[in-house]
Amino acid sequence: MEMQWWGHSKEHGWVVLDRSNPLNAPGLKENLVFMRCKDSTTYVEKRKNWNPPSYRFAPNYLRDLGAEQSAEASATLAELQSHWPDFQKQMQHEQQAIDDRAEALRVEAETLEKEAAKEKKKQAALAKKAETAVG
Repeated sequence: MEMQWWGHSKEHGWVVLDRSNPLNAPGLKENLVFMRCKDSTTYVEKRKNWNPPSYRFAPNYLRDLGAEQSAEASATLAELQSHWPDFQKQMQHEQQAIDDRAEALRVEAETLEKEAAKEKKKQAALAKKAETAVG
């Protein structure tokens, strides 16, 4: 089973949607992460926008071109598809960097929360001690 959806976007040109990425699983209502082939960058698109004429499935796009344009576009697509392993590695690397950053932020927030709880406990103890000294 193909784990990629290859298509053409009016705005981005040739694009690929990696279905092995959990964010791109069928049935979800969230955003999709596409790879723009012309510059090998990923971008996020609202799932609701993933429809013709904004996005066209590659075979349908090629079918609707003139013969000469279709042959040229087919060759371009074949060349891009031959680089899929490199594109996929890059996408996975970018996703791992995002995941790592999110984990670091989660750990940092947890640490700050624990420090705030300790400080609150310390302040409560000091207030109780001051109360006892006065009374």
